[in-house]
Formats: sequence, C-alpha cells, structure tokens
Amino acid sequence: MKKNSLFLAIFMIIISLQSFSQQASLTIINKSNRQLKVKVMKGPEKKAVHYITDSLAPKATKIIYFTETGFYFTKSQAILISKDDPKMNDTIYSKDKPFQVISDKRRGYSNLTMKYTIKETKKSEADDVVPITRKEYTNN
Repeated sequence: MKKNSLFLAIFMIIISLQSFSQQASLTIINKSNRQLKVKVMKGPEKKAVHYITDSLAPKATKIIYFTETGFYFTKSQAILISKDDPKMNDTIYSKDKPFQVISDKRRGYSNLTMKYTIKETKKSEADDVVPITRKEYTNN
C-alpha cells in the first residue's frame, strides 16, 4: 500500500512539473543604467488592456510568462537618478513594436527576448522604440 501511494505521489509531481515547464515567455534584459518599469499590454494599440507591470534594476534581467496566445506590446519608463549631478536626472517613456505570443500545446510556446539599451547623451533615447509621453504611458 505504501509503495502504491509513493508511486502515485511521484507520478503526480512529474505530471505537475511537466505542465508548468511549458509556458510562453518574454525575457527582458535591461542593459541600461536606468531603473526600468515595463508594462506589457495585450491587444491592438487602441483597444489594448493591461497584462502585467514589472520593474527591473539597472543591468538586470526579468522573465514574464504568458498564458494566452495573442498580440502584445510593451510600454517602458526608464528613470535615471544621478546622485552626482541632479540636472542629469531624467525619465524616458517609450513603446515597443507589437509582437505575437503563442502559448498553445499544438502550436508550441514562444520564448522571446527584449534587450533595452539607451544611448546616454544630452538628449538620451532608447534604441529601436517609439518615444511616447508620460500620459500615453500611464493610460491603461
């Protein structure tokens, strides 16, 4: 009886781990020296709904998991806080191009990577993204 219970428990653990191990994901790599706050939005731009918000420290990496297939895009807020020169304190708002996520047993699972970099100059801007206003960032 004990062997059957042990076998059943191990079998249930293996099945559980296997079902959780397959998920679609977005890996965000913050290559900048800024605190990054990323909002993931689901759906087309005009009708997008908030999916998740996450923060990343400078030079950090974070993984966001998806449970549904669909089109998503990100909105980012990158904050630079300079202790040496307060005039250098700066916030950049941007939005990324839409991307498709597949999270389906039949079609597979997307594993995407987004690298966030900023060229720090007098007028800093993020690479390969569209600048937006603070108001656009805070909507949704």
